[in-house]
Amino acid sequence: MDLVRLAMPRRVYTRSHADYVVETLAEIAAASDKLSGYRIVWEPPALRRFTTRFEPLNWVDSSQA
Repeated sequence: MDLVRLAMPRRVYTRSHADYVVETLAEIAAASDKLSGYRIVWEPPALRRFTTRFEPLNWVDSSQA
């Protein structure tokens, strides 16, 4: 299982910002069977989350094969 951590500074964003994030995540979850992932093709020794390079996975839906 892959998890995502969302951190929002509470004094910067409003309730409408949080509602938008929730709606967007719900749309992503609803379309998850149509979405593929990414794999890391290069990562630096430090500050990985800022400069890592990815490429899309070539995912094939086995139900349509």
